[in-house]
Amino acid sequence: MLKQHVLVELKQFIQSLSSVGYRGNPNLTSHSLLRTSLHLLEDLPSAREIVFEYFALVAEVGVQSYVNTTNVDQQTGLVMQQQKIQSNQQQQAPISQEDPCFEVIQQALENMVSKGPSAWGAVIASWSLDLVGSLSDKYSKRTSIGAACNYWLASTTMRGLLTLISICFRKLTNAEAESCVETLLGAYQRYSMTFDWVVARLGGCFPSKIISQILQCSLKKFAENYPCRFDSEIGILEYLCFAHEQVLRVCFKELLQEGFQPKKKLDALVVPFMLDFCNYSDTLLQNMVSVFLEMYNDDLRTTITQKAPLWMTNRTFAEIQPSLNNLVLRLKTHGAQVLITVAKMADQYAWCQDFLEFSLQELEQIVLNARLCPLMDDLATEETKYMLWKSCLSTNIYEQQTAVRLLLIVSTQHSHIYYQTISELLRKSYTLNPSGLGAAIRMIGGQSGVVEFPEIKPGIQMVLEDALLQEQFKRARLATASDVSEALNIFKNLNTITKMEKKNTFFSIRQHQMSTALNECLPKILQILEVTLNKLILRMDADANERSQEKFRDIQNQTNNNTIHVYNSHKKQKLGVVSVDHREEDEDSDYIATRLTLAHTIIDLLNTIEAGSKTQVIRTTEILKLAVLSVKYFFISLKEQSSTLRLAAVNRVYVLFQRQCRARKSSRSACLRELIEGALFYYGYLFGQYEEPIVDELLIPEHEMILVQNQKQSFGPNSNRSILHAGVIGRGLRPENMLMGERCPPEMQSLFLKALEMCCTDGDRQVNTEPYSTISLLLVEMVSTDVMYNGLPFPDEEFTKVTMERDLLIRRAFLTSPILWALLGFIATHRPALCISSVLLRALCATCLHQWRAKNVNKYDTYNLKGELLQSTKNLLKVLSMGQLLPPPLSNLHNIIEHFEPSEVALLLKECVWNYMKDHVPSPPLFHVDNNGLHWRNAQLNKIPPQYVDTLRNLMQKKLTKLGQHYHQMFIMPEVVNLTTNANVAAMPQMRTMPTVVLPTSAPSEVIDLDKSI
Repeated sequence: MLKQHVLVELKQFIQSLSSVGYRGNPNLTSHSLLRTSLHLLEDLPSAREIVFEYFALVAEVGVQSYVNTTNVDQQTGLVMQQQKIQSNQQQQAPISQEDPCFEVIQQALENMVSKGPSAWGAVIASWSLDLVGSLSDKYSKRTSIGAACNYWLASTTMRGLLTLISICFRKLTNAEAESCVETLLGAYQRYSMTFDWVVARLGGCFPSKIISQILQCSLKKFAENYPCRFDSEIGILEYLCFAHEQVLRVCFKELLQEGFQPKKKLDALVVPFMLDFCNYSDTLLQNMVSVFLEMYNDDLRTTITQKAPLWMTNRTFAEIQPSLNNLVLRLKTHGAQVLITVAKMADQYAWCQDFLEFSLQELEQIVLNARLCPLMDDLATEETKYMLWKSCLSTNIYEQQTAVRLLLIVSTQHSHIYYQTISELLRKSYTLNPSGLGAAIRMIGGQSGVVEFPEIKPGIQMVLEDALLQEQFKRARLATASDVSEALNIFKNLNTITKMEKKNTFFSIRQHQMSTALNECLPKILQILEVTLNKLILRMDADANERSQEKFRDIQNQTNNNTIHVYNSHKKQKLGVVSVDHREEDEDSDYIATRLTLAHTIIDLLNTIEAGSKTQVIRTTEILKLAVLSVKYFFISLKEQSSTLRLAAVNRVYVLFQRQCRARKSSRSACLRELIEGALFYYGYLFGQYEEPIVDELLIPEHEMILVQNQKQSFGPNSNRSILHAGVIGRGLRPENMLMGERCPPEMQSLFLKALEMCCTDGDRQVNTEPYSTISLLLVEMVSTDVMYNGLPFPDEEFTKVTMERDLLIRRAFLTSPILWALLGFIATHRPALCISSVLLRALCATCLHQWRAKNVNKYDTYNLKGELLQSTKNLLKVLSMGQLLPPPLSNLHNIIEHFEPSEVALLLKECVWNYMKDHVPSPPLFHVDNNGLHWRNAQLNKIPPQYVDTLRNLMQKKLTKLGQHYHQMFIMPEVVNLTTNANVAAMPQMRTMPTVVLPTSAPSEVIDLDKSI
């Protein structure tokens, strides 16, 4: 009965369908017909085809109603709504009204899939896919995937079908799912123009399988029908990429691995296919490049090298190759990495060079024409910037120049990258890789053809600022050990590039570009030099102070009756504290050596850019700072251990002195003042200067105190004498030779005097006495402690009692600073500058005179030929002789002064020297200028009166056995010469009238007086 009932119901169902027609009849969606179809599908599964056909008719009615009554935006696929105004209220209502019958069908089919046999899932899914494809193909036009999704999902019927398909997919097994995917792809092939949105929408269920199948289908299409387009495939993959990008990359990776290791004939076309396929989509291209870069290594590079000939011989690849040159320009990320990767292989393969050149030229044209390019966004990222900086230091010239060109291109739009790149490249050391310096030079040259390209000055300022901060905070441990040499690298590179610029070695650098920028940054360079020199000077002063203290302890211990053990223990304790950490001392020594090298390099750079020359416009503050720092560097250079390094350093500063002093008088005045002040007060230890030690650090035993020592004088044969021990309270006796100091080292003295000479010489004039007079004035200012009585005349001897204290201080200055004698000798050779230092000469002469007189009082004092008094007297007489302030024969007095007794020396200084200087004021008008511009004092025209030499003559006559030769030279020979000269002058008129005979001999002609011959 049941079977008979089902067959009757099937017959009635078929008759009803025949009577109502396929569509357009309202009875098609009647409840009775719909209920019958559902019963048949449940009770008679073999009749599912006719039932599904009915369901398709119902779905088509709903879709047709939706299509005919819905107003849709063609670009977006969104349903447009109209606004109806009723009773002054806005009310929105959809235009389309679909029959709800298909919702009943959808519910019934969902129940069958969920509660019925599992076979229904695959059947219903296949029918639904085919129905969706046919309806889409019939009732829609070719649009984008996004617009198609928006359009069809607004339909209740289509949305119900997609929901039904999704439910079926979730119930399928792996085998059934694979069958459904094949059905999906089959429908996609049949309705490829309108079915892509369905595949894209349903791809989320099986993304890996669907993406892989789409790629395989596209590969077959590429192999069978090239050239071909992949619009639908590209659209599906792009749509899926938004939600399943990682799955897409996995599929790309698997496909590329098959292409790099081909096992089938079709695998040989994978690489050309991927290049051509992704050429149509920037999204897919970006993902493919990312996957390739993840896979890329040396092994893959070898594989590509082996397989490249196979691809190059392929006709398909040869046809698509020209379209690949601009692929990299469309990458928003990893584009620069692709170019660098290709550049690494460019030295082996010519096609890599062609690819790079075409891509870079195209990119340059885009920038010059102010067009947009995705690659520019990638070049502006921080990650790419650091990668390009690293490539700029590569030994591969193609990689290096590619990175430089990319940085120059991006700098046209992002100037800060240009400044940062210059700063970064100048920090690196190019000792091991000299070719890396070419990247810095190319960057400084800029981008050709660009009108408003950034200047290099901000980049130079940036790197100098970094170097300044590093030098300032290094000792505060704010910098790492690897940053120690960055400042040195910066100035070495700047110096090298500037020298190349002057030689015009590189055409990429504009003339005077680097020198001009560095001169504009001169204040910052001077700041770095100041920080460097100050720390070197601190270290140099500390070492000198330690040596001075040690020397004084030794002398003091010997004077205070063998108390050496006291000071040695104190010394050992101090050294123990200082040398706690030997490692730190070594680090400091290395750091100081690096600073010294940095100072040398900065001075070299200043000479290279000709800092301080006449052509440079410099503010007064920079002029003075440059002069001060030049002098500091000079004194630091004198501490170089090697004579070769020392001479090289001082020669650098000589050039700097000469250039700035010739250019500006203010520079000359500052240099001279700093040189003399430094030699006398700050760096005197370089020239044998004695320095008083710190009182608190020098202690002696109680029994060696000054009070105890002087109490001993009250006993013995000399108890009635008032002479006491001299010393300093708390430090014991004053050593006899404590104030003797050391002799000024000859090398240091000559280097210092040459520095003064460099500051004084003037290229425009042969002889310029003004600088030497300035030195003389500075000596008076710094040595003389009184502003009064500093005139040129020598007063009466009695007046020296008024200035005795000042004269003793001046004498002590010459005693503790031996360089003062050299300075007096220096200005004495450049007459008449010595006249201005008359107050110093007067003080020296007065103190020596009084001290020689005191020698007669102390009969127990032996006469020391090498004593300080005699040496000071001889030095004074030498200076007066060189300055021509003492005429002959007094100018030779320094050669014989040691042969006289103290009383005789005092007499000579009083009667000969002091009286002559008092009566003949040492002033510049005494000198006349010759044709060479030199100042001389003619002794023949200004003969010395007898009263100034008679004393000397009488004393020398008493010692003719010792001074006979000197007496003849000083007194006899000048008189003979004068008599001869006078006789010749008197005979000149007679010689003009007397005839002469010239004897014809081979020898030179002799002139014979005929009167004498007769």
